[in-house]
Order: sequence, then C-alpha cells, then structure tokens
Amino acid sequence: RAVASRRGSERLIREGHVTVDGEQVLEPGELVDPAEQRILIDDAPLPRAPTPVYRVLHKPTGTITTQKDPEGRKTVFDLLEEPDPSVQAVGRLDYNTEGVLLMTNDGELAYRLTHPSYEVPKSYLAKISSTPSDRKLEQLRRGVRLEDGPTEPALVEIIKSSGPSSWLLITIKEGRNRIVRRLVDHIGHRTLKLKRVSFGGLTLRGLAPGESRKLTAGELGHLRRIVRSKGKAELKVSWEVRKAVAEALRMPPPAPERRVSSRDEDGRPYRG
Repeated sequence: RAVASRRGSERLIREGHVTVDGEQVLEPGELVDPAEQRILIDDAPLPRAPTPVYRVLHKPTGTITTQKDPEGRKTVFDLLEEPDPSVQAVGRLDYNTEGVLLMTNDGELAYRLTHPSYEVPKSYLAKISSTPSDRKLEQLRRGVRLEDGPTEPALVEIIKSSGPSSWLLITIKEGRNRIVRRLVDHIGHRTLKLKRVSFGGLTLRGLAPGESRKLTAGELGHLRRIVRSKGKAELKVSWEVRKAVAEALRMPPPAPERRVSSRDEDGRPYRG
C-alpha cells in the first residue's frame, strides 16, 4: 500500500523487513488480510491505502512521463492540478509524442494494462513522410522483424494523404520502446508527428493538450474487463476510436453505430 513498487515490495519481504501477526514473512505471494492481520514493515504499521485515483491526461509534446527529470524538463505530473505522490503514469509516451496517458495509483490495474500477456490495444495517428505503398502497409499488417525481435501483426490504414505526407492509423498490442516510430522507419518513411488516440479503448474525449479528467465508471469498468484474464484479444478499431481520429484531424465524424441488437453475458452490447 504505497510503500514500494511490486519489485521493491518483494525485496523488502525477502530481506526480512516484513512481519505478519509477529511472524517474519520471507516469501512473496503469501495471502494476508490487512483488515484482520497486523502487518509491520521494520516494526512500523502498514500505511493506510491512498484514495484511488484514475485520470486520463492529454499528454502534450515537450513533456516527459517520469516524476522528476534531472535535465529540468517539464513532466506530465506538473500538469496535474492536485499532484498525488502515489499516482504513476501507466506506460510511457516519449518527449515528442502526445495523446492518451492514463494516470493512477492502482498498481495492479497498471501492471495488467502494461503487461504484454494482456495484449491491451493502442491506436496511434502518425503523420509520416510521403505515402506508403500497399506492399509496405502489408508488411506491417503481417509483422516485421526489428532489431529486438519480430513484431505482432498491426492494423494499419491510410486516413488522409496529401502527397508530401500522409496520416496513418496504426493499432497494435505491443508496448515496446518507440515501437510506432520504429515501424515507420522500417518501411522507409519518417514520422513527422505522433499522437496516441486510444489506450485500451480509452480516448481523450475532447481534452485539450495538458488537460485531464477523471475516468467515468463505465470507462474504469471497461479497462478492468479487458484485463480480467490473459489471452489472445481481437485487434480492431472501435467506433469511439474512429470518432477520436476524426476529431484529431478535423474530419467529418464516422457514421453512427447501428442499434444494439443483443448483449453478452456481461451486459455489453453486440453491435452491427
């Protein structure tokens, strides 16, 4: 509870700093009940759990996602109205990338949203030099081999093209460092601008760069559902993501979704 990271907590346990009801615990993973059992860290009570925070931020370019920067650059935490030391950014966007960034102090949810085995989808708008050929786009759709290994198949489509540049919508399930820029480099183009328009289906919903808002109950429930279990998730682009793309490029909105015909076992709609 806001004492250390997952790895830091494991280290505290293995080094003998933790006791439960007076008994030293040396192996991580033992189940305990903080409400019924007395947990001490170096003879000090476990701190109270912080109030849960779930916010989505429109990260602007020119900011970094760490809490402190030795070079003195602006961080995303400087943009929060009431900074909470327990809040962390879920994943990272590099200095020159803008877009959706989830901020939370729910360590378990953050872990699942960023772990490769949960395959959380992410959609990016990339403005690139010139217009790629169908052959190059097909390479990305099949997956390519980068210096740190092969990539998973991506959903890629040209949204807008004007000769010297074009806008691609790229949807992936990977979170490797600078992965989108590296994919564009691989097919012989340059990334001119990059914006993440969706993370796990979560969009900016009208937020200006630098602004943030609390997640709605529906958004939080959706994120928890998609990381409920591991497994192969279908890669697709939802209507909400297409609407976010249209807003970002100031294009006409997509056609409305068809009416809900039925619902699945969790109450979510099947749509046409």
